[in-house]
Amino acid sequence: LHLQKSRSAMVEPLLYLCFALVAFLLYSNTFQNPYIFDDWHHIEANPHIQITSLSWDAILGAGFDSPLRFRPVAYITLALNYYFHGLDLAGYHLVNILIHLAAGIFLYMFLRITLSLQQGRQHLEHAVWLPFAAAMIWLVHPLHVQSVSYIIQKMNSLAAMFYILSMLLYVKARIARGMGKQSVLF
Repeated sequence: LHLQKSRSAMVEPLLYLCFALVAFLLYSNTFQNPYIFDDWHHIEANPHIQITSLSWDAILGAGFDSPLRFRPVAYITLALNYYFHGLDLAGYHLVNILIHLAAGIFLYMFLRITLSLQQGRQHLEHAVWLPFAAAMIWLVHPLHVQSVSYIIQKMNSLAAMFYILSMLLYVKARIARGMGKQSVLF
């Protein structure tokens, strides 16, 4: 059992690296993509995200004064992109890929934990590879091309990432020992 845990600890980082390599190889061609559809309206034509300082007023203005006021997190990420990259679109595309990659890794972690919850099973051989395969299929699925390629569609990727993360944290909270740890995870 100890050997299996140490082998699993060695495999996990390689799986994360594999997720990253595949995501960057698959979406590396987006770094040169121009504005598509609503991208220009929400980025270059939106003075609220064009912040020059990391003050609370600038960040809150970007989040709540932009065209879609009910999506502040997306606009704050756009403002941070603008702060660090200006109008260089490669930085925006990099953030979209990282958000999508994070969602894929969170999905893997969620599936891994939920598969290991089955009681009475000591050696779950597919506890690594089945979640890996499912998360990899999700990561490379053609449905996500638009969410990663169009800059403003990071709203979709953020929604997916936070939804999967909330499920992961819920499961971790349910199996956590101690009220303090459970409270933080919930």
